[in-house]
Amino acid sequence: MIYKGHLLISNVSLAKDSIFRRSVILICDNENPMGFILNKPIDIQLPNILSSINRKFKVYFGGPVSEDILFCVHKSELKLKSSKQITKYLSYGFDLNEIISKTESGELNEGNVMFFLGYSGWSYKQLLKEIKDNFWKINKDYSKNIFEVSRENLWKNLTKKIGGDSHIWSNAPENLQDN
Repeated sequence: MIYKGHLLISNVSLAKDSIFRRSVILICDNENPMGFILNKPIDIQLPNILSSINRKFKVYFGGPVSEDILFCVHKSELKLKSSKQITKYLSYGFDLNEIISKTESGELNEGNVMFFLGYSGWSYKQLLKEIKDNFWKINKDYSKNIFEVSRENLWKNLTKKIGGDSHIWSNAPENLQDN
């Protein structure tokens, strides 16, 4: 079973998939499975998307669904409007006026919020089949720490902890043809 707050870690079977290769996805809803890819920053800063925000924030590719819509994941203690709780520690949602005022005041920072363009989504049966077919490994204990750890080598570090077939590939280059 997959629950909100679990992380999906792509297995080596997705090595040729340009979107999900080496992805770590935070599951935000398990009834209609959706989540955000935590480790794929894009070359756009938040002010490039929202010109009324002056503070620079990294923006991540959340997934291939609704790539033109901005989402955020934040610490639940912030209690932002229009947010849905993922776990005791994390929520997601987006209220534009609140995001603008709280980023400018400094209340929101890269230590408590992440921004995503798009999200990753599945039908419930599709995700269960992908897990059964060994496309994904599940990490149940990590999500409360997403703001405290480096996302640069996130897939590699989590893959090493899991072990198995993917561990062998953790030191291979991103593009296997470069090997």
